[in-house]
Amino acid sequence: MFVIRKNPLFEIDITDEYLVINNTDFIKDNGTFEIESLESVELLRNLSYFNKIIEVTFGFNVPARSNELRINMENGFKDIVLTNCNIEKVELFVYEINQAIIKKQR
Repeated sequence: MFVIRKNPLFEIDITDEYLVINNTDFIKDNGTFEIESLESVELLRNLSYFNKIIEVTFGFNVPARSNELRINMENGFKDIVLTNCNIEKVELFVYEINQAIIKKQR
């Protein structure tokens, strides 16, 4: 179980061929998705226009204003806004879930 935020709780897990999301902050984000129906999972970082200029011009890594977890499915996608989350854990999760998706596609 990946706990990417403790207060309020936000957990992501892969159990029994399903991706399980538990977000106590936004109940509508909760869900269970079949691994076989997923195409990929992405971490989207949204920067402000000013931050993009600084990043491109000076090469500084500017923290993103907001992050989203995009779950790409066969019939569309679902975006989950990540606030006050441990982004390193999310990056690790994205890698692991994409590996599980690749294994299921074989």
